[in-house]
Amino acid sequence: MGFLSRKSETARLEQVVDALPARVADWTPAQRAQYAAQSDRAMREQNETKESN
Repeated sequence: MGFLSRKSETARLEQVVDALPARVADWTPAQRAQYAAQSDRAMREQNETKESN
C-alpha cells in the first residue's frame, strides 16, 4: 500500500520543472543534471506502466 501513497516520478518531474528558470539557457549544469535524472526516472515509470497494461 505504500506504493500508492508515494509520489510518482512524473509528479516529481513536474516539481523539478516548476523550480527551474523559465529559459533552459538559464539553467545551471546542476539543474540540467537534476532535470535529466528525474526525466529518465519518469520515463522509465511511464514505460513500465504501459507495458503492464
